[in-house]
Amino acid sequence: MRSIITQGRLVLEKTADQALMKEINKSIVLNRIRFHSPISRSQISSETGLNKATVSALTDELIRDGLVLEVGQGRSRVGRRPIMLLFNASAGSVIGVELGVEYVRVAITDFAARALSVREEPLPRNLGAEEVLERLRASIAQALAEAPESRYGVIGIGVGVPGLVDFARGVVLRAPHIKWENIPLKAMMESWFGKPVLVDNEANAGALGEKLYGAATHVSSLVYISAGTGIGTGIVIGDELIRGADGVAGEFGHMSIDLHGETCPCGNVGCWELYASERALVAAYAKLTGEELDFDGVLARFRASDPAALQAFQTVGRYLGAGAVNLVNGLNPAMMILGNRLAEGGRMVTDAMQQAILSRCLVSSYAKVVVQVSALGRDACAIGSAALVLHDFFAGPRARVTSRATIGR
Repeated sequence: MRSIITQGRLVLEKTADQALMKEINKSIVLNRIRFHSPISRSQISSETGLNKATVSALTDELIRDGLVLEVGQGRSRVGRRPIMLLFNASAGSVIGVELGVEYVRVAITDFAARALSVREEPLPRNLGAEEVLERLRASIAQALAEAPESRYGVIGIGVGVPGLVDFARGVVLRAPHIKWENIPLKAMMESWFGKPVLVDNEANAGALGEKLYGAATHVSSLVYISAGTGIGTGIVIGDELIRGADGVAGEFGHMSIDLHGETCPCGNVGCWELYASERALVAAYAKLTGEELDFDGVLARFRASDPAALQAFQTVGRYLGAGAVNLVNGLNPAMMILGNRLAEGGRMVTDAMQQAILSRCLVSSYAKVVVQVSALGRDACAIGSAALVLHDFFAGPRARVTSRATIGR
């Protein structure tokens, strides 16, 4: 009897292992097509190490699933020309959201994280937490109503929030600029909309967007600096988004760069974001001109090549660089990407950052870091939030399928 039971268990385990292996291999093939199409079956076999029969069977399944298309013949030096495979990005859609301090930005994307539409709604600064939640709910509901019909429909909603987020539980622990504390946003939104929801810090979302679909697809390590009302950083090292022991890593905006500086609302002194944020830019311009404008006013002057506005952006760029030196020394990223509203300063800001790094950074003497503006621009967080959902949907039974598929898990 023991022998029969043991053999039965072995058969079940073997069957389970085979099923799991098939799902893993299917995920490998799909992700290869997602990020490298058009591609042939023989290329997939060569690049993944899977045999041709396995690849052929799995791609046939993916075609039946509506996730892969055959798109004609490719080139071949010898023999028959191969049939090329294309990822079907229109098979479904995702809602990606950036909850800013003064706005809600909602993107509807396809399965390749390409924005099909983007809408931004203003948020008055005097709104309470409940009112912000209601505005957020209405904006997402409108996007869901406008999403195009497709085989898979809207598969989920991703949200980037300016604050500390427990990613595993989807709880916003603290977001002082929007007066939130311990908000179970994931659970609330899943009850509202009946769809999977992922919630993350907005800088993490921006880093993910740039790594998977923006400026950093070719590097394995980067720091995304979200510089707006405050400063947040999203860190990718070895293709992994770094969250820390409790999921709240990346709050470099609150490292001190001046031990005798101003007191930050967080309670610390001389925080980086006090000197390199929208508020700092406005203050720098006022100091030069005696004229008090808001951020948009200074930006308009900058675009008109007003000397004081140019100098104000350059000053903030130097302070951004002063903090970035610590990140480069400590993390040695291949790329540093500037996002959010201060990225509107373009090369004026990134050149000042690069100069600060070159002149003050120990590591830069040995390993150069590229500093540039976000390739996704104002959509970086919304696209990155959508990417969280896409990764979760396509990762399959094993998270570490390909270098790009490891991000965000």
